[in-house]
Amino acid sequence: KWSNFEVTANCVDTEPCEDFGGAGGGVIPRVEGGVSNALVWDQVYFNPNVKYGFRHKIRMPLFGPRTSANAFFFEFGFDKSMFSDRIRAVAVEATPVASMVNCKVGYNTNQVGILDNRMQFEFQTRTEVGESAGIVIVGDVNCRGFVFEAPYILLDGSDTLPDDFTLSLGRQADQTPIIQLKAQETPIAPGYYKIELKAANPAGLVAYAGTWTFGTYREVNQYPIKYYIDNEMEVPGFTVDERMKHAGLYSVNDLQKKATGREDRPGYMNSLVFEFELNARPEEMKVMLLKAPHGFVFEDDCLGPDHDPRLHTDNNTVFGPDTEDFWPAGELATWDPLIWPRECVGDGRDASFRIPIGLEVNKRYAFRIRVQNPLKSPEWNKWTLAYNGEASDPIPGFNIWTSVGEPTAVPVSYARLPGTAVPIVNPVTVTFRPYKTVPAKPPSSLRGGVVRIEAPSTFRFVHENGKCQVDFRAVGDSTPWPKSYTDCEIAGASFTKLFLYMTGENEIVGDESGDGQDYQLIMYVFNPDTAEEAQGWRLDTFSTENWQDPESSLDESLIPGFAVHNNFWSFSVDNVPEQYDGNEIVNDVTIVVSFRDNVKDGDMITVYSPRGFNLVANPELNLCDNYRPVDASPDWFPFTGAPECVCEEIVNGPACHLQWKKIKEGKDPAFAQKQDIRFKIATTNPPKTPFIAFNFWRAEHHSSTEALLASQISKSWEINPQLANVDVAFANGYRSAGSQANLDFIFTPVNDACCLEIQAEYPTEFDFTQSTVFSNYDILLQEGSRMLINLRSPGLIADQEISIRVYNVRLGRGGGQTRWNLITYLDDLMTIPMDEALQFEGGFRLPGKIVLQDEPILTSAWKESALMYPVKSLFQPRVGEWASAEFRLSFSQAVMAQGKLIISCQGAGDQQGYSLRTDSFVVIGTGQIDAIPVLDESSGAIQATLKANRPATETALLPDTPYTVSFRVYPHNDGTNTWRFDTTDSAEGFTNTNDGETQGFAPVQNFLLTVTVVRSPPKAIIEVKLDVDQGTAVIRELLIIAPPGFQFDEGPDGCGDMCMPGQALGSTGRRTATLASPTGQPLTVLTGLRIRVQTPEQTPIGTGSEGIMWFVEGRSQGAGTTKGWGQGSGFAVTQMSGSAVYYAGVANLRATEIAFTFTLDVDAGSSISIVPPAGFLLTCSMEGSLKTISLPGGRPNCIDDPLQLQLLESLTRGTYAFGVTVDLPPQTPEVNTFNIIIQDQYNNVVDAAYAIQGEEVVDLGAEAPSLAWSRADPGQPSVITIGITFTRDTSNLKALLVTLPELFQHDVQIPIDVQNLNPRFPLAPGLDWADTEEPDRIRIFLDDSEDVTTIPADTYRFSFPVLMPPDVPRKNIWFISLCDDRTCKQPSDAQVLVSFPMAGFNLYDVAPEALRVSASGAVLGARGGGFDLVCTLLALL
Repeated sequence: KWSNFEVTANCVDTEPCEDFGGAGGGVIPRVEGGVSNALVWDQVYFNPNVKYGFRHKIRMPLFGPRTSANAFFFEFGFDKSMFSDRIRAVAVEATPVASMVNCKVGYNTNQVGILDNRMQFEFQTRTEVGESAGIVIVGDVNCRGFVFEAPYILLDGSDTLPDDFTLSLGRQADQTPIIQLKAQETPIAPGYYKIELKAANPAGLVAYAGTWTFGTYREVNQYPIKYYIDNEMEVPGFTVDERMKHAGLYSVNDLQKKATGREDRPGYMNSLVFEFELNARPEEMKVMLLKAPHGFVFEDDCLGPDHDPRLHTDNNTVFGPDTEDFWPAGELATWDPLIWPRECVGDGRDASFRIPIGLEVNKRYAFRIRVQNPLKSPEWNKWTLAYNGEASDPIPGFNIWTSVGEPTAVPVSYARLPGTAVPIVNPVTVTFRPYKTVPAKPPSSLRGGVVRIEAPSTFRFVHENGKCQVDFRAVGDSTPWPKSYTDCEIAGASFTKLFLYMTGENEIVGDESGDGQDYQLIMYVFNPDTAEEAQGWRLDTFSTENWQDPESSLDESLIPGFAVHNNFWSFSVDNVPEQYDGNEIVNDVTIVVSFRDNVKDGDMITVYSPRGFNLVANPELNLCDNYRPVDASPDWFPFTGAPECVCEEIVNGPACHLQWKKIKEGKDPAFAQKQDIRFKIATTNPPKTPFIAFNFWRAEHHSSTEALLASQISKSWEINPQLANVDVAFANGYRSAGSQANLDFIFTPVNDACCLEIQAEYPTEFDFTQSTVFSNYDILLQEGSRMLINLRSPGLIADQEISIRVYNVRLGRGGGQTRWNLITYLDDLMTIPMDEALQFEGGFRLPGKIVLQDEPILTSAWKESALMYPVKSLFQPRVGEWASAEFRLSFSQAVMAQGKLIISCQGAGDQQGYSLRTDSFVVIGTGQIDAIPVLDESSGAIQATLKANRPATETALLPDTPYTVSFRVYPHNDGTNTWRFDTTDSAEGFTNTNDGETQGFAPVQNFLLTVTVVRSPPKAIIEVKLDVDQGTAVIRELLIIAPPGFQFDEGPDGCGDMCMPGQALGSTGRRTATLASPTGQPLTVLTGLRIRVQTPEQTPIGTGSEGIMWFVEGRSQGAGTTKGWGQGSGFAVTQMSGSAVYYAGVANLRATEIAFTFTLDVDAGSSISIVPPAGFLLTCSMEGSLKTISLPGGRPNCIDDPLQLQLLESLTRGTYAFGVTVDLPPQTPEVNTFNIIIQDQYNNVVDAAYAIQGEEVVDLGAEAPSLAWSRADPGQPSVITIGITFTRDTSNLKALLVTLPELFQHDVQIPIDVQNLNPRFPLAPGLDWADTEEPDRIRIFLDDSEDVTTIPADTYRFSFPVLMPPDVPRKNIWFISLCDDRTCKQPSDAQVLVSFPMAGFNLYDVAPEALRVSASGAVLGARGGGFDLVCTLLALL
């Protein structure tokens, strides 16, 4: 529709142009009557070579033209009838109408309820769909029930959708399906798109095909609000039919396949037999639709002419010509000729044929149809058949006999063959997955199946006399097939065909499921010598070497080829230092590049390293590793700068490249062609030689538009693969030089291998002769320091760490860092090495040997202090006690300063070893070695740093030199113990060891001993009870060691049951006894042992601190077999209680009284013996010399020297006192002690008191004390007269002290009750000269008015009243004491010079001086008379 014509001088391309006004004539066109799309200028004039233009408004149609070209036609003289008058005509392509076109909805099956359908949506857009816009496909109400699943599949013939678009599948509010393709940052360009989605069909029948609407819209998120981009287009969907009773591909046998022309190879015409059975009889002629999987193509006329039919229903031709006789009548029904299909129309993968009415139900029909195979098996490989409102189940298809998936051909180089004398060999890798198995060589033939590769005609396979080298392997295998398994030949005049014959036991395994094994064939070709576009390669497989026989054909595959580009002028890479070991750093790789074309600004230059060669120093900054331009300053591209290096981590990676991204030199050319660029870079070799196809350096030159201008490859160097993560370690702890050990050889192989060679280089004298390995391995060789092991299946697997344990290896001599050679081999022929680790010194350092020079010594703490512990020091060290351990050692390897000596102890089994202590730790050689010991709390070991402050190069311990090491130890048990000694250097590596095999000590058990007695009087035979806990020790003899002075009873009965007295214990003098079973049986019960011993006079002080300790030693049998010992606290010798001796210690005093007291705790004793100090003369036999005081039975029989009293009546429990006369020596004896011994009638000591301290003997003129009393009636008053004679003037006294016996009390009421009977006595002045404050004593004070008070020589007496007790005390002794200070209170006070004891009197006794005392009785009587008078007066009142 034309309107609003306007002449313009502005042409579309902005070039000036003339308007129609300049052409002359009328310029306003008219619309041709009845033809709204034609403009007519009836008359107009134009000049030649002038551009004219006009503008005119038109109305766009809804869709582009469908019956003519989409173009504007200009015709000059269009209405003329003569050709000569029709001057010019031109067609100008019109802008497409902004409308969706070529929309279509397809499907794979239209059966109701199918969940695994595939639906196809095809559409063409006219306008770009930008961000937030999208393509929307919606179905109407008859399309409800379809459910779609992502992802989508882009079908063949479709333009490519952007990677970032989003696909959304769902339902609208009215439950109609909706599909949205929303553009993101990348717009969806105008194009023709074909997508496929997995779909579930509606669950119910759909009798009327729905309508699908395709459209593009802005702000697609607001849909169904529509902002149109392209006009919508509606297309029909499809009905959803019920399930057909049966349909499928008929299974034909081999004869039928041949007869029907069944051919499953790719691209071939094929004949397929289908069968079906209907649910209902058709009522009219209808169309049957056979839908094939994608890729199959039916012929347009799929019925075919009579001479060449393509659709067969005749029972004589369905299974091949003239096969009527073989028709499976019982299985298939025959077609009536009247209902044979009338026509068949093929439309790609659909075949539609019209069938007249007449097909019956419950009958199965078959037909054969011709179709062209795709080049590969479809992904959704199912067929469907639809007829009469019925749709079949999806029918499983068949696989195309081809490499499954996408076979590929990938070259190393895309460069054309350079015009050099030595052409560049290009490895090309073909990867394929066979559908059919290529057989191995039969036993009766030289060859089996064949793989044929055909290259494009411009390529040439590399060969030598028709023979070629290839690498063939299953993908994933680290090694190729053995060369003997294949035979490679090149054929063809131009050497473009390669034949790989199977000559071994392997077959190439196919898998018709498509899930089989991928194979990889690497071939070597020469690229064309000119650049060319990509051309296809071909791969065919055959079952026999007679590949020309059609019967042997298996798979056929077309392989996409690759384009060939220009090459560099030159390109080389050189490993200058020739460093080829795996993982080795190569600092000097020289690269030389020369361009065939000039390098211009914007170009990009890239050098790719072989797989696994790292070029990056700093990944974050993309810095190349030590990039250095050679002969260029500052760089080859000074304004562009240094290249960047980037690595991508991939499986066999990294994949790295060096790149000048965009050249920016500001000149043209930026770098001239055919000029060398030379630079160096550092890299690290990969662990092994990269795979054949990856072991090349490649240079590329791209233009600013990223077009590849040139490329070139340079073969890299071969890598010596180095075993990774290598370690050689002790398996069960380190061992010393020369010993046997189990070793672990640990490493990660780089390549698969079967066998391992081990060589011990250093130290010398390693020996594998007696070594063994795991039973799954085989030892191929073992001689000296070399061993070969076959690990059998699966052997060594690349990149899988393995640990191989070798048992019973004799270690090398001397020690030191070990050095090994480890080499792996491909097979047990040991001719093809795979990986290596040569001169490997990263394993263990073999410690030198620590040798024990003498037996170790364990010294108890007691022995170290033998003077303090004379007995304990004689015994062996004991469990549970600290002791000193001493070892004398030598070291085969020197120990350096700052190194450590480590000492630990291990118990047997789960028993605890010894605890160690660092105090007293010392190492002594010719002198003491400086050492700083530290106790490791976790292990309990001593770690002593030797010469810590000296340089590590200085020797601390010389080799093969004895050293004594001692330290404190604590045995926890008596079990077996071993000692480990190790030395380390400053790096903490072990330099020497004794392997922990030094046998330790045998400490004895710690017995528990308890000693108890009932009584322990001095010098008495007593019974001692011993309780011994010997723990687990088994003993047969028990040695008992008594404290000093104790004697075991040597009577006829011995010292107890099984007890025999023995000898003294060495220098200790202690007596011993032995308990042993007469039969030699073990002593199992050592509790309640009763032995008899004689006590010493006094509790022994002992030597050291052992005192009264008792000891027992358990022995196996005889001396030197000690099992344990123990000590127990003994008991004190209990001196008879209350034992005392009283006398006045006056020099040369004669016939003075001496008194003895004691207390018995038993009812026994018939004699009393007194042993005085030397110089004392005791007398009991003289008249009046014996005072029995409280002894029983009257006057005993008496022996004076030695003094012994034979009592007439036995003693009972109680306190006793008696007195005798004594003559004193002139001075104090050196041993000034008394012994009182109580014996029974058998002279056995009942009790005794030894070493009763005597008085000091002083020179004093005093003697003859006297005691008199007025009466001795119980409870009655009496007057006591005490007297003392001074034989010379005495002037050193201050007081006299009179002490009364127990129970007596004086009755002094007033001072004058104490009478001085001799006025010459120098009393203190006044009436207070007598101190009577205490009832049991009276002190008489001398005059102290002068500095010196002298008592004149004379006899003095004093009297005072007392009250008689009801009974006299058993210790009935009176004392008169001479004091040099008034403060004396007791006879034993320090202020007392001497005390005179006087035997008291018994009740009713008459005093010897009664006649003289009678006079004083008047005083008592006067006091008594006065008392009586007072009482009488009180009575009268």
